Amino acid sequence: MPYNRVINQTKTTNNMELVIGESVKETNRVFNKSYTEEYCKAITENYKLEHIRSMERMLAKDPECTYASKELNDIQTGKANLMKFEIREGKKYYKIVQVEFDTFQGRNEYRDSSVHSFVDKNTGNVYKPASWKAPAKHVRFSFQKPEDIRFLLTPSNVDWAGGYLYLR
Repeated sequence: MPYNRVINQTKTTNNMELVIGESVKETNRVFNKSYTEEYCKAITENYKLEHIRSMERMLAKDPECTYASKELNDIQTGKANLMKFEIREGKKYYKIVQVEFDTFQGRNEYRDSSVHSFVDKNTGNVYKPASWKAPAKHVRFSFQKPEDIRFLLTPSNVDWAGGYLYLR
């Protein structure tokens, strides 16, 4: 086999590997984005369920509590402005942000409150936040592991306050 032909064949093989590698990375990014969206929904649902339990406890102690009965009614009718969790996309990470409804001085709008967690866009690794801008050093969970995916997408596992993100 001539030398030039071997070099061209090697270049073609390397280019194919690069294309396949980039395709796999892009597929991982799409899955990670999808999992992160579902993760936000699970955390939001956890907060909603905890808020319902809290209002029910209030009513059990004081059946005349108008605040608790109004909150429960608003949740059932879909009128409640409950805290929710949303994605803010950065260069390397998806930032999961706690968003609260602000009524101070008649604002009546949702506003970012604090960072709940970070998800690496490429690897799917989930981190506890160290600050508003950066994750802590150690990986807590990964969307590459099926058992972690099941855990993170189950509302009863991912408490809205983030206690499950601490190292044990």
